[in-house]
Amino acid sequence: MGLRLRLTLAVVITFLLGAEKVVSFPKQPVFITHIEDQLLEREERDLSSGDYEYGSGISDNGFNSTEEPKLTEPWIPPPAKIGSLHILSTTTARFTNTSVTSKLVNRAPVAQETEVTIRLPDEAFITELLIEVDGKIYRSIVETKQKAQKIYDTARERGQTASQVKQTSEKHNEFSVSINVAPVSEVKCTLIYQQLLLRKKGFFTNKISIRPNQIIPDLKVNVYITEPQGLKEVTYWLEKEGNELKQEQQASITSSNKAHIQFQPSKEDQLAQSEHGIVGDFVIKYDVVHPISGGKIEVVNGYFVHHFSPEGFSPAMKHVVFVIDVSGSMSGTKIQQTRKAMLTILDQLREGDTFNIVTFSSGVTTWQSEQMVPVTPDTIKQAKSFAEALRANGMTNFYGGLQRGVSLLDTFHNSTNNIYVEKSLSIVIILSDGQPSSGITSTELIKEKSKEAINGQYTLFTLGFGNDVDDTFLEKLAGQNRGVYRKIYVDSDSSLQLAGFFDDVATPLLLKIEFNYPSDVIDNNIITQTDFPTYFMGSELVVAGKLANGINEVTAEVIMTTTEDGILGTLVKGSAQRSETTMLSHHVVGNFTQRLWAYLTIKELLRKRLISDDSEEKEQSKSRALELSLKYHFVTPLTSLVVVKPDGTNDTTGEKPTPRDDHLERPGPISHLTRNPPALQSYPHPPPNSGHSQYGPYGPPMNIMSSMLIPTARSATPRLSVDSDPHFVLQAPNGNISLCFNIMGKPGHIFNLIKDPELGLNINARVQSATPHPELLKRHQVTTPDLAKRTIFDQMAITTPSHRILVTSSSVTINNLALPWTSDWSIVNGNFSIDIREGKYLYLKMKEGVELIVMLHAINAHHPGKSDYLGLYVEKGEGFSQQVHGMIGQFQRNKVHLYRKSIRVDNNQDKTAILRVNDRTVKVLHASRDVLLTGEIQTCWFASNNGYGMIDGEYTDYLQDTLFVNI
Repeated sequence: MGLRLRLTLAVVITFLLGAEKVVSFPKQPVFITHIEDQLLEREERDLSSGDYEYGSGISDNGFNSTEEPKLTEPWIPPPAKIGSLHILSTTTARFTNTSVTSKLVNRAPVAQETEVTIRLPDEAFITELLIEVDGKIYRSIVETKQKAQKIYDTARERGQTASQVKQTSEKHNEFSVSINVAPVSEVKCTLIYQQLLLRKKGFFTNKISIRPNQIIPDLKVNVYITEPQGLKEVTYWLEKEGNELKQEQQASITSSNKAHIQFQPSKEDQLAQSEHGIVGDFVIKYDVVHPISGGKIEVVNGYFVHHFSPEGFSPAMKHVVFVIDVSGSMSGTKIQQTRKAMLTILDQLREGDTFNIVTFSSGVTTWQSEQMVPVTPDTIKQAKSFAEALRANGMTNFYGGLQRGVSLLDTFHNSTNNIYVEKSLSIVIILSDGQPSSGITSTELIKEKSKEAINGQYTLFTLGFGNDVDDTFLEKLAGQNRGVYRKIYVDSDSSLQLAGFFDDVATPLLLKIEFNYPSDVIDNNIITQTDFPTYFMGSELVVAGKLANGINEVTAEVIMTTTEDGILGTLVKGSAQRSETTMLSHHVVGNFTQRLWAYLTIKELLRKRLISDDSEEKEQSKSRALELSLKYHFVTPLTSLVVVKPDGTNDTTGEKPTPRDDHLERPGPISHLTRNPPALQSYPHPPPNSGHSQYGPYGPPMNIMSSMLIPTARSATPRLSVDSDPHFVLQAPNGNISLCFNIMGKPGHIFNLIKDPELGLNINARVQSATPHPELLKRHQVTTPDLAKRTIFDQMAITTPSHRILVTSSSVTINNLALPWTSDWSIVNGNFSIDIREGKYLYLKMKEGVELIVMLHAINAHHPGKSDYLGLYVEKGEGFSQQVHGMIGQFQRNKVHLYRKSIRVDNNQDKTAILRVNDRTVKVLHASRDVLLTGEIQTCWFASNNGYGMIDGEYTDYLQDTLFVNI
């Protein structure tokens, strides 16, 4: 028997380093609400739970034991455990979506709390938190911090389950999810975050934290990479915390631009790492192919992203002044690590560069007074001797040291040829660990005077060492002077942090880079930063924006300054047609260009808000960043994420996952959706198709527009449907009787589902194997191919008077125009309309009274070996003609009557009856089916033997030779 449990859980989000207060909620008991007669499905769902030996509380058949534990000694319940941890990370053109799903298992007869620790990359924004309870998914909402706090507090006062996520600014973006799990139950928790992978030292790195603090029976990490620019090297390794040693492994590139990596350590593998399992990061490192033009533009759904990472240029000369805090607070480890780092950094200077070193405490000292020093072996040796002799004492004359560094560059620039200076980069790098305490101590005055002194000529990088610095001051100071701020943590690897920062900026290749796009092609109000002071070797510049309405192609001109050739220009072209082919895949981030634009824009606005001294500009930046954070569901410093589970039986906010998806293994977390996505642009020259179009190479004219919002929660059970194995669920025209039957077709069979000659509508579907899990066959000791007979529909062909529509798991093709599931769009042509919503619902309206839904179950991406499949639902059928037929279409007009007096209950408690359909009778069994579209359980009268007697003729009468037919 399958067992469904309803429970109330307490969810507490507590930041490990963030000083957030922890709030707990009342524990409430579990109670049984429904039992299904579906042992096989339950068994397969349990495959991912692993094998547990938790003792009493569970009987052999999986039901709650009624026996109380015999407590001869004080009884300590076995702790709740993480039954499974599944991580899915999908990268599309550097933009990465990662979902972390934990199944928390409590086998004890008492409620218990367990904790999942998650460490996010520094650049990541959380986008979703999902809690699955009692077969329902409770989604998070993103609100302003004040509003989210109010929602959270109100829920607490009412005793409701609630959770809240806020962003912190501590060393690691790390927090834990503490969940109180009811007795003998399971809860799923999914966190989703997104980030742009940054290119450093010639590689993109995706670091996925794995810190469950226990051995996980079912631990799996799947990483999919799709890079339209082309992949040239992909490696991965497990990086154990505190251990610098790593064993890189080469990943296979499945095509020129795709790679898949799976990490699935056994319990023994985890134990070999530590007694608490894996504590570290799964790291994926890769690079892309760099075209001669240095960049590539991707255009998807009216938005574009332009990646720029040229190679082959000679490094620009740089002039660097190192300004180092040697006040008393730097004594001990800090000054030791600084000396060590400087020895490494000095070796990275190259011939042609100039440099100097300034130290400050109560006073200011210059290594070589009033002059920049050329890099030679001898000067590097002398500088190292100076660095090794650094000692810490005195106060902190921060501005005195900075002023001296700027003065050195001023003197150098005033005495040097202007052309030489224009082709080089001048940098001040200042390192400090505390507040200014000598000389000018007002941080506001220091910012003002520094900006005036630098005057846009030089780049200022600031490094804050330890926890006593004013991070906001240093970040603002750098931002106002074309630089960035980096926090250095007081650890054993502080010297590596310092040296690593300089390594990132050690080799400037290009200066004054400008991206120019035709004003009539792009929306100038919706584009990210287009001018950059410097391009460093091994990095990448990224611009994203929105194209003007009706435009699906863009050409960019990039202007830059090089050491050898001065000012150069290059052209890069991108179009929707070129991008589309690569993007038609399950393993891509939906609407990635638009979300990447939003992501970069929010980052820029937050930075502008931080560094601006203009109150009006700060407020405008904050307002716009908040607007985009709410619209695109990003947790930023301006927003919080909150989940509230209503108490009581009238719970309608949870989204019920589709039960039959479970037996083919649901994909886990529901992908985040943008609220008002743009239309997919119409392509003037779609790729040729060998299909059956009779309307010329491109089909009839269509109007593709922004999709109207169609609710995804259905208020009523559809009239007719077929889904899953395939299971048919049908409602008789009088509305009082529901019927059901299964069809045991063979892979490759094509069945006619609906045919209405008067309307010119025909729908055929192809049968394919569902590919059951090998472990399921092994567990049930199946030696016959019975389970292998599970089938699904993998393709549907819809023919109308003006359109031929081929629906597959990867795309919807309309008259040769292939459109992806991954974005929301609409097509309207007279009374005919199609809408794609949420990446899995296709709404088709033929006329008033004829509305259909095709539902996509995309599960292969999360469970390789499983097959994606389709379901068909008739929402409205009263508009069909009297000629309508087909395997489900016939039930729109068939006359059905149940002989109530024939109902019998046998010794097995099975209920049977006699049903009359038109002029024939058939024996039926009372059963139930899950309607996947709504998540409801529908009781129905079931006809065995492929619906014989319930349908007209035999099921083989509905077989077709081809998917598309002329009617």
